[in-house]
Amino acid sequence: MEWFGMDPIIMRYLGQAAPWADVDQVLAASLPALIFRPVQPDDTDLIVEMHQRLSVATIYNRYHSPRVPTRQEIAQICQLDGSNGRALVAAVGGKKAAVVALAYYMHVNPQTAEMALLVEDGYQKQGIGKRLMQQLRDIAVAQGVYFFEAFVLPSNKAMLHLLQQNGQVVQNKLGYGAREIRLQLTAVPTWEVLVPPRLKPADCLPVW
Repeated sequence: MEWFGMDPIIMRYLGQAAPWADVDQVLAASLPALIFRPVQPDDTDLIVEMHQRLSVATIYNRYHSPRVPTRQEIAQICQLDGSNGRALVAAVGGKKAAVVALAYYMHVNPQTAEMALLVEDGYQKQGIGKRLMQQLRDIAVAQGVYFFEAFVLPSNKAMLHLLQQNGQVVQNKLGYGAREIRLQLTAVPTWEVLVPPRLKPADCLPVW
């Protein structure tokens, strides 16, 4: 697949994330095998199909209205290449592949990006959003992005909590019915992402 040949910074965080993390144990115990990978242009139709499976409540939580993005708007997300932002998906394989979660950021300026996260109803509360958020945060910081901006409904407590877990909230104001959050990102040191907690950096070979 093409995504194996992508930016080594991204593959470092996606391909070598520690398998002993609690979130991975939850996923392994309760869900079909998931692949966490960078989005590809041919994911457009899969993401459109995911939106067709979403409940009204999930659509409203994400978009603050019943409107879902057009195929053209989704295609633009699938074209993010690093110069304008990054996107990740969680996907299942089998006879019919499906994308079940999407996380992405788009640059506002070189150090700030607007981010968004969406998880299909049947896969919520399983740690998928947490893992995508952590990977997106680490990729952003590795590429010089230090602030995320997000617009979240006050009732979306899960998303507000997830943001607080991944950095320091430096702005939280209510505007047009949504919380405008500005998050100063807290990156996990690379060796903590790649090396089991029971080992120290000195005990491991460099990852290059």
